[in-house]
Amino acid sequence: MPNTSFIIKNAEYVEVPIPTGNTKTQIYFPDLPNLRNKPIFGIECYTSTIASITSSGATVQAYAQLLDTTVTLYYDGGEFIVVPAMSLVRLNYGTSQGTYYEIPHLAGQNVVWTKSYVTMSGTIANYAAKTFLFNVYYNR
Repeated sequence: MPNTSFIIKNAEYVEVPIPTGNTKTQIYFPDLPNLRNKPIFGIECYTSTIASITSSGATVQAYAQLLDTTVTLYYDGGEFIVVPAMSLVRLNYGTSQGTYYEIPHLAGQNVVWTKSYVTMSGTIANYAAKTFLFNVYYNR
């Protein structure tokens, strides 16, 4: 059942593309001017089962790639949150009917997005030319 205590005030759609031919294991978030100096209260990640194509037309990473990915959020001048990407997936189609989880809550940290990144530990070629898709929930 979805979490009913999390109130979404503002949300930012975020794409982290992996270029064709990429050989890096860490890819940084792009600069997100709408989220600069904003308290972040939640972040959600999507698989291709939930959204196959992004609004820019890119292919979303598959469930299998998220299993081998971590997300690192940098905040407060040197503090980090490091979590498996799958822990940020709210709707999981691992079962025949799907399972809803709560939106992962944060405590209002001011995330520095250009110092935050995804780390891919699976076969790097499997991630290429696909995009990590997130929704970030924040206050103004």
